[in-house]
Amino acid sequence: MARRLRLGLTTAATICLVCGWLALAKDTDPNEESERKVKESEVPAVALEALRTLAAGAPFTEFAEEVEHGHKFYEGSWKGKDGNVDGLVTETGDVVEIEEMLPAASAPAAVRAELSKAAGQDATFEIERKTLFVYEGHFTKAGKTVEMLLTPDGRPYHEEGHGGDHDEDEHR
Repeated sequence: MARRLRLGLTTAATICLVCGWLALAKDTDPNEESERKVKESEVPAVALEALRTLAAGAPFTEFAEEVEHGHKFYEGSWKGKDGNVDGLVTETGDVVEIEEMLPAASAPAAVRAELSKAAGQDATFEIERKTLFVYEGHFTKAGKTVEMLLTPDGRPYHEEGHGGDHDEDEHR
């Protein structure tokens, strides 16, 4: 009887440990996205220098550390001529993107028209101009020319509307 009790307790403890380990493993997914506010002193020097260059002397309003696709980025925010501007850089200071708030009237007419069509004629909306930094590489492999688009952190970048089975799309 004591043996059965010991076996039952051991089995229950093992199940609890495995379930706890699985829950912990789920919560520590390296590809999970996260963002947290940080102090200027927590931003790596090279990333901070890149953000200062983007801000062109404007004082920062806040900083954040973001983790996306297993990579760490730093964002600095400042006031631009039309509103808030966010710059996103890698830990090594490579610029990833710039987001600038715009007055609706400053956006191209086609953008305003599509937003009105999607949101409804009387809807109000905000417009943000996003500048992405993508690198394009070309090489020959197995006699075929290949083009690769990569983000500053080395991930493949896929342009909308460029799926397909073309040889050039092999590495996109």
